[in-house]
Amino acid sequence: MIGAMEAVLKHWGEQCRLNGENGGMGSPMATIMEWGGSAPRGTPGSRIILGAGAGPDAVAQQVGAALSEIGRQDEQGDRLMRLAGLRYGDDPAPTWSMQLHLLGLESRAKQTYYDQVHRLHERLLVVLAERSDARQWLTAGRGVLPQSLLKVASKLRRAG
Repeated sequence: MIGAMEAVLKHWGEQCRLNGENGGMGSPMATIMEWGGSAPRGTPGSRIILGAGAGPDAVAQQVGAALSEIGRQDEQGDRLMRLAGLRYGDDPAPTWSMQLHLLGLESRAKQTYYDQVHRLHERLLVVLAERSDARQWLTAGRGVLPQSLLKVASKLRRAG
């Protein structure tokens, strides 16, 4: 097992349990419908904007996107994505033998389970590194070549 990936996946599982896998703030139209007009102003008390449906934080969103990418790669990736949901998403998590059963693995050896967890950590590390590299390449700083793809796309749109 890779300690850093274990910590990141535990954080992802906690964020998904507390905030759901995706969130969003209420729309202005929903507020109007709920209150029959504008919501009252000057309500005493704290205004906690994040939490309560705001969804997971940025790290957890990146991990979730990486797990989805792993799940789309192949059958083994789909199994690893389901393993992540079982191991980190449930509280309390099922036993290792139950997780093997739910994943459809015939082996009953504990080492097989830990081998699967290690494969999950390795593949997640690779995908997160690729996503990080792609993000850095997309947002190059001022005066650094190549320009970001967003700048190039906007220039092409204006020219075309």
